[in-house]
Amino acid sequence: MRNADRAYWDECGLPNPEYDLLDAIVKQSIKDGDVENTRTGGLAKGLDMWIAGELRAAGFEDEQPWPRLHPPRTIDPMLVRLLESAPRKMVDDMAKLVGKHGSSDANVQGAAYEKQVDVGISSWLTGPEILISTKAMTREFGENLKNRFEEAYGDAVNLRKRYPLASMGFFFLLNVEVVEKPADFAKAVTMMRKLQGEDGAYDASALLLADLSGEGHVVSAENSKVPELLSIPRFFEIIIDMTLARGPMNAHQTATAKAPMVSLDSFA
Repeated sequence: MRNADRAYWDECGLPNPEYDLLDAIVKQSIKDGDVENTRTGGLAKGLDMWIAGELRAAGFEDEQPWPRLHPPRTIDPMLVRLLESAPRKMVDDMAKLVGKHGSSDANVQGAAYEKQVDVGISSWLTGPEILISTKAMTREFGENLKNRFEEAYGDAVNLRKRYPLASMGFFFLLNVEVVEKPADFAKAVTMMRKLQGEDGAYDASALLLADLSGEGHVVSAENSKVPELLSIPRFFEIIIDMTLARGPMNAHQTATAKAPMVSLDSFA
């Protein structure tokens, strides 16, 4: 089944993420050694691909969310539409040109500095509509949590000042071992709440406790300890609903048709 064909919203009007695919992606990262050596970036990149896939499942066009399913990972969707409408005899040459205007990363100009944004939707016509930053932490929580909070908060202010209507999210995958250190777990929850609750910061933040042992399900049962506001379904609900509510009337028609009736007042 294609992502776009999934019945994305459940009977309660909440997103129904494909956790089995996330399990497979993270387990492959574990197998590849990305958990032990986070500098490879494999774990974070896999998470980015999964989040972008969830946006496609919600009904956003295949070529809109980045990272895309195939190289170049980021490219203006309008260039793809141009290629699709080109005469057949010109397609090969145009594909080479379009490919040169893509990138493996998406760098977005903020109010103060340029920022690489992990997952998002943007086009020449609309500018950024969704901007999501992802982070993964596998060990040594303590001081690292404080550092991640400072970085995330600064990035949020930088982007929010330039794009006040963009739907902005922060998605944090944390090794479930943090639960064994109550002070660190409490710090993580507080951090994520502040990132979502502060004016001018993120619209939504998500905390995913992941079992990185390679045994059983990656999405740990310990996620029951994560506040509902920071849950994965709630994260996607806010990001998708706000994007549709803030967007142009005729934009994202498939996503709008799939989604329950939304209103910005729901998240005031």
